[in-house]
Amino acid sequence: GFEDVIILKAQAIEDQYIIHFEMPIRPHKCPQCGTFTTHIHDYRMTKIKHLKFSERKTILFYRKRRYRCTCGKRFAEQNPIVERYQRFSKEWNQMAQVRAVKGKTFK
Repeated sequence: GFEDVIILKAQAIEDQYIIHFEMPIRPHKCPQCGTFTTHIHDYRMTKIKHLKFSERKTILFYRKRRYRCTCGKRFAEQNPIVERYQRFSKEWNQMAQVRAVKGKTFK
């Protein structure tokens, strides 16, 4: 999932890894009118929990861009790491689902 990201900063602090990243700038399609735009409205920092790596917690800080279209709509960029409104990475959610299915039952 990290093939197309730009790592801004990576730290190993005690029992966790902290990674700051952003996506490369590219045109995004407006969800309202369908035109493509590269006009950046602002940035938001999002904290995301990710899978453990080498038995250490991994916390991602995503510098998310919000784009502005000529129609007035503002929208967040698309990314392969986290779904809209989520605070856990896609890989974390997939692992949680697998563990729920393969987990112990009370029977």
